[in-house]
Amino acid sequence: MGRKRKAHREAEGDTAEVGKREQNSARNRAAILQAAHDAFCELGFGATTVRDIIRRTDLASGTFYNYFPDKDALLHELIENFQVELRSRVHEARKAARTLEELLRSAFRVCFEIFIEDEMVLALLMRNAGEIEELTARKALDPAAADLANDLRAKAREGVVPSMDFELISIAAISVASELAFRRVRTEADVETATEFATGLFLGGIERMGRNA
Repeated sequence: MGRKRKAHREAEGDTAEVGKREQNSARNRAAILQAAHDAFCELGFGATTVRDIIRRTDLASGTFYNYFPDKDALLHELIENFQVELRSRVHEARKAARTLEELLRSAFRVCFEIFIEDEMVLALLMRNAGEIEELTARKALDPAAADLANDLRAKAREGVVPSMDFELISIAAISVASELAFRRVRTEADVETATEFATGLFLGGIERMGRNA
């Protein structure tokens, strides 16, 4: 019985130690990601070095490579996190829409707003638009278009939008939104201009397709 209790206590100790290591690892990883975010905002991606990033943490310099192979991997993860939030917020905006115009306007506005809300994204657009365009637009295009197509089908079942080629209109809408965000949206005024332009463009196009159907 004593040996069983001892083995049980040792197992609990091992589990606690593993849990502690996992927590430390998660904290270190989060600290590096936050430091990279701050460095990219201040210096731009191209000018930032791994040393610039690790100096913003209390970690030893070699610790960086336990979590990331290079700064490019950091940028990829930060952009992927941005993509997840973008798709989630745009989906929620579309889900709440009660008319076709409201759906278009709210979704485009949220898309453009999030680009200027995140300091890192805005800084990269200003300093290194190529890097963020490559990572955000091309990698996110297919799943974002699939999200939109699914949302449009749901709204069609509710009678909010007319029947159409949902895949084609989704690819077109995501492409236009991406190009406007990368090339024109830098301020709140740009958000309004881009939102009204994209809304008018697609509202008119969809309504005309409906009349010609």
